[in-house]
Amino acid sequence: MSGTYLSKFGDIIAEKTGLGQALIGGILLALATSLPELVTSITSSLVAVPDIAIGNVFGSNTFNLMILAIADLLHGQGPLMLKVKYSHILSGLLGILLSGIVAFSIMVYHFTSFNFTISSIGLESIIIVFTYLFGVKLIFRYDKKNPLDKDEMEKELYGHIKLKKALIGFSLSAVVIIFAGIQLTLTGDKISTVTGIDKTFIGSILIAAATSLPELVATIAAIRINAYNMAIGNVFGSNIFNMIIVFFADLFYTKAPVLSAVSVLHIITALIGLIMSAIALIGLFYRSKRTVFSIGWDTLFISIVYFLGVYLLFHLGINI
Repeated sequence: MSGTYLSKFGDIIAEKTGLGQALIGGILLALATSLPELVTSITSSLVAVPDIAIGNVFGSNTFNLMILAIADLLHGQGPLMLKVKYSHILSGLLGILLSGIVAFSIMVYHFTSFNFTISSIGLESIIIVFTYLFGVKLIFRYDKKNPLDKDEMEKELYGHIKLKKALIGFSLSAVVIIFAGIQLTLTGDKISTVTGIDKTFIGSILIAAATSLPELVATIAAIRINAYNMAIGNVFGSNIFNMIIVFFADLFYTKAPVLSAVSVLHIITALIGLIMSAIALIGLFYRSKRTVFSIGWDTLFISIVYFLGVYLLFHLGINI
């Protein structure tokens, strides 16, 4: 329910501020729907379960991209990517860059002796923060110079609702969804203990899917009000914000840099997400009109890669 209200109030904010659906979805809505991931990863670090903290981040990214296929199936005739703006390519590329930095850092910790920290916080976490801030600045500047949602902004659908009311409603909805992620870490840890399944799988698949429910609900709600750019912006924007969660996980995991304490299997989840992101961006750029089972070729391949990745992680998780 809160995810539905987030999309509605986000659409109102986009109209009232003139910023457009793509920017509001990619930054404001994405930040709000990623709050459960933030809370869950911080909690995981505090209780010394770093694999769930990082698995939640990468797993949420892959599940978010799977949401594109669900949105494509629900939105109506024709591929969804034909109805959104090219500006999402910039957000998608920033997400790939940040994911690559995290995956590369895990490899460095596991296969080299490099270890540069500042008060137990890894150098890579600081690089992630600055890359995120610089990337968001680029996205904001690009969208301001290229008002891609001009046609949408010309339609005044919420003339009777004031911006202040929309901001309050959006904030309250965001607060509500925070509490949805608080118990997920402890529950996931218990599931791992009882079943014997590796925490990497628990964090990357089960908890990640649970914490991504606000993104799913918000994206579906955006599709229903024809806010396609907000829906896609929410997916790519959430994947960008999820990467900065690594910094907060590192901040609250005081034993060592958090990426030095996690399983190397997270690189597999990261690579799955990178492949899915690349497919999504190719689909967004090429814009094929062909469909299979009422969805675009790109979202079909995204679905296939996701389920193959789930199977692979499950197989590895039960054999560790």
